[in-house]
Amino acid sequence: MEEPVQRRVPFLNFVVSPVKKAYINLAGCNFNCKYCFAIAKNEVGQLFSVEDLLNLFSKSCKLVFGEIAETVTITGGEPTLNPDYLLDLIKGLRSISVRTIAVSTNGYLLNENFIARLKAAEIDLIKLDIKAFTDEIHQWYTGTSNYNVLLAAKLLYESGLDFYVRTIFMPNIIEAEEIGKIARFLSHIDRDITYRIYQLSPEHTDSPLSRPPKEEMLKAFNSAKRYLNNVEVKDITDTSYSNAKYVEIRDEKLLDKFNEIDKKSTALIQSWDIHYRGMSEVLGEENAKAVQ
Repeated sequence: MEEPVQRRVPFLNFVVSPVKKAYINLAGCNFNCKYCFAIAKNEVGQLFSVEDLLNLFSKSCKLVFGEIAETVTITGGEPTLNPDYLLDLIKGLRSISVRTIAVSTNGYLLNENFIARLKAAEIDLIKLDIKAFTDEIHQWYTGTSNYNVLLAAKLLYESGLDFYVRTIFMPNIIEAEEIGKIARFLSHIDRDITYRIYQLSPEHTDSPLSRPPKEEMLKAFNSAKRYLNNVEVKDITDTSYSNAKYVEIRDEKLLDKFNEIDKKSTALIQSWDIHYRGMSEVLGEENAKAVQ
């Protein structure tokens, strides 16, 4: 009998307040971004089949919320690395009554067939990262051309799937001019595409190449607003982040790395409020309470 496909999962993240939502992090990525601070960028975490991951997710939801989360984002890492696994996970989440499912992706693998399968699975939202418009910059930053990524934006629009685009503003690397190029490209598809500009948080990186943006964020916003009607700026230190409360279900083998991340996050956001439990513990104790 053929063994079920497995993927590594370093942690599940649950936002307890101000809104209730969950994130499933699938490890591994096809990009090698110079500034990535995601622990899931590498092949780390426990191996789970879709069935076993759904079991962990269900028990974690009941521990944290007392019920299945209504809103889930599948992220990483890069969740599209194994299309069948991702699609089976989406179907499985639907079967346990998750109402809204989103996928966060770099878009590189989103060809026409894959998007059609996502649409057939009734995915609710795609969060598409466009890291740079200029291919030379994209290749330098990620190690990969952005041709497929830009094409993915067009294919998503043509498919009718709900999606938005996001970019991290990085001083001296991805600045207002590059943001404007991305916005102009998107405007040729549809001026009403939602575009979110995120503030870089170099405090979380091991080898910083840049610095936190300051007043440049407004310049980037204005640059994008010339072309698009729906532009948003996201600051990691604003109240929607700083007042949030989280519970994470973590692979116990990665706790030292998570402790480093927690310290950096606490230094950046004084009101950082996160609690955690180990995966093995949750799988063995459905009724345990989350502790720090």
